[in-house]
Amino acid sequence: MVIDISDRKQAEISLAKEREFLNAIIHNITDGIVVCDGTGKLTLFNKATREFHGLPVESLPAEQWAQHFSLYQSDGQTPLSKTEIPLFRALQGEIVENAEMVIAPKHGSRRILLASGQAIFDASGDKLGAVVVMRDISDRKQAELALQQKSFDLEQALTDLQNAQLQMVQSEKMSALGNLVAGVAHEMNNPLGFIAASLKLAKPTLTDVVEHLKLYQSSLPNVNDEIKDHAEEIDLNYSLEDLPKMIDAMSMACDRLKNISTSLRTFSRADKDYKVSFNIHQGIDSTILILKHRLKANEQRPAIEVITEYSTLPQVECFPGQLNQVFMNILANAIEALEESNIDRSFNEIKANPNCITITTTVESNLVKITIADNAKGIDEEVKRKIFDHLFTTKAVGKGTGLGLAIARQIIVEKHGGAIAVNSQLGEGTEFVIQLPLSA
Repeated sequence: MVIDISDRKQAEISLAKEREFLNAIIHNITDGIVVCDGTGKLTLFNKATREFHGLPVESLPAEQWAQHFSLYQSDGQTPLSKTEIPLFRALQGEIVENAEMVIAPKHGSRRILLASGQAIFDASGDKLGAVVVMRDISDRKQAELALQQKSFDLEQALTDLQNAQLQMVQSEKMSALGNLVAGVAHEMNNPLGFIAASLKLAKPTLTDVVEHLKLYQSSLPNVNDEIKDHAEEIDLNYSLEDLPKMIDAMSMACDRLKNISTSLRTFSRADKDYKVSFNIHQGIDSTILILKHRLKANEQRPAIEVITEYSTLPQVECFPGQLNQVFMNILANAIEALEESNIDRSFNEIKANPNCITITTTVESNLVKITIADNAKGIDEEVKRKIFDHLFTTKAVGKGTGLGLAIARQIIVEKHGGAIAVNSQLGEGTEFVIQLPLSA
């Protein structure tokens, strides 16, 4: 048999050109390509792979590769074990899809790679090796991180804006209410002081006048008819006995008004830029006093009973004016919940099961615990989850801003480092639990 050597040479040249063309394609692909035989020995890796691994340009035995780089899991910190390397996994028969890893070359920049690979089989099904393709996603990851940071910055800006809005609303409400209450208390003090001082002076004067009248009566036992008639007409004996009692009653009323004025000033006291010692019970009592008109009986219902179960509490380092606002918001909400629960109930039905708000204070584990509970209808789980959210309200349009409890939470949690929670079951009322640290 005669073989045409020229044809064989031509075939070899064509095959060499095809291999050169194929190698050119493989080495110009920007994705890294690694191929190994059935024993795990590397048989092919392109230029991109060499760059990813920081390998020198000259040929390098496969066993020396690991000296030039380190592989980590996607967190960039946990080393990648041999069994976790995509090429090893593919050689074991696993189809590897989008396995993220971090490569840190000793000579080159750290990269984030996305690897996919699988085993290679011949026509008869025998395993020839494995191939893995790696794509550099560092820029994409950086863009994702930048996008996440922007999203976080936007969320933070929104949170800051909401907090600023809450602080503005809080400051405006407290300023307006505080100025009003403080103004009323101040205006009460002047006439009240005058009345109290006058009564103090009038009582001994009245005593002197009475004694003087008694002297006249003892010195003039035989009075004329005109004096007798006048004494009977004005009921002199009754007046002499009752007038001191009237003076005492007015003095007690003045003391009561003084206490009210003090409570008003306690409620409206302006906060400093630092925490001060405060009697929590005085704050609660002053708030109840402000809401007294809403607790009184009316044509639709009996009075709402407020039960205070106070433990002995130490002074608490806090911002008193802000805490009073929290008490005001929660108590006002409790009153509204009770009034809503009275709809479609008669006066007698309400009287049989009276509206009640119970306020309890205790000290637990260096914390002051304040519980404010009502016996209204309660709230469902969905409302409970959102009750402290910014702008969330269950009230009709125009009747609620959705800021009261959000402000309360901000004051307790952010301003005082405490906690506030709500417990409720439908038909059994609602309970707000406030916890405050005893010291700053």
